[in-house]
Amino acid sequence: MEYLLGSKKLFYDFLNKLNKKDKIAVITHIDLDGIASAILIKEILKQKKLKINSFSFINYGTGVFEKTEKKFKKGINKIIIMDISVDSDIEGFEKLKKKYDVLVIDHHPFELKSDNMIKTKSEDCATFAIFEMAKDEFDLKKWEWLICSTMIAEFSYKSKSNLEFIKSHSPDFSLEDVYASKYGEISNKIYSTVIYFKGKEKKVFDMLLKDKMKRINKYSLIIEKEIQKGIEKFKKEAEFYPKRNLYFYYDNPKFSTNSFIATNLSIKDPEKSFVFVHDTQDNPDFVSVSSRNQNGTENMNLLMKKGIEGLEDASGGGHIPAAGAKFLKKDLEKFKENILK
Repeated sequence: MEYLLGSKKLFYDFLNKLNKKDKIAVITHIDLDGIASAILIKEILKQKKLKINSFSFINYGTGVFEKTEKKFKKGINKIIIMDISVDSDIEGFEKLKKKYDVLVIDHHPFELKSDNMIKTKSEDCATFAIFEMAKDEFDLKKWEWLICSTMIAEFSYKSKSNLEFIKSHSPDFSLEDVYASKYGEISNKIYSTVIYFKGKEKKVFDMLLKDKMKRINKYSLIIEKEIQKGIEKFKKEAEFYPKRNLYFYYDNPKFSTNSFIATNLSIKDPEKSFVFVHDTQDNPDFVSVSSRNQNGTENMNLLMKKGIEGLEDASGGGHIPAAGAKFLKKDLEKFKENILK
């Protein structure tokens, strides 16, 4: 695993400074990689006889760190941020690290460089990065199934060495149908359950910790039915722009299935770009975007940044094959105009 910023030493320097007097907060992303990262960190700290005092599952965006800090329990002095692109809220992050001892572990493309960041390549997701750094000192074998499932969700198999790691645990894994394998199916089920509990991701975290896969299966079935409905609706209503080889789709499903559907469609049609827009639940003035392009014919990270150019209170970015954005609903046509140029 290659470090674009930071090192394994930085990881252990931070861990070894922690003691029982510290009050530790974890800030992590709302997807499977964020949840699995938090599970590994909890396990690592447990083996060090330390505990986490505050969990926050968040999405990227301007002002997100200030909002999160307001929910901290009293006395927090150490923060571990995982799978979060801090570039989406640089001002908030800079304020945070002035007040707390912070470690960032992330794999998103970045512009901001800081001496407390560990950044890996996009395909080396945060969960896998933590495992690779910690595996020699901590016993994480019981979580290798979750690590593989997360790597499948994060397209980590696009790296040859990561593909070999997944295949060493799941010999039936095939690039022809990545979700047909044992861990591919588990990845799908957890991802669906995360969708069901949007805004309450800690529930999924707790289910995984307690090995409640039957409960996860129950909720995933509900979402899988909604996803099939959403795919059929997409086929009828999506706009296709041949010159850009891009599908543009605006919808507000009962559950937040757009990201999952965009991923599903892009895997089956990897040369095309898919841009899904939906209203945000926390603020009716804003919309969110999930975009996908699996074979790299379009850089979705750059496309989302292009889309929000000149837009007020907007944020966007992510990975080359998968990225997101958030902006004011009134600017929808301008965003669409920007990405179709």
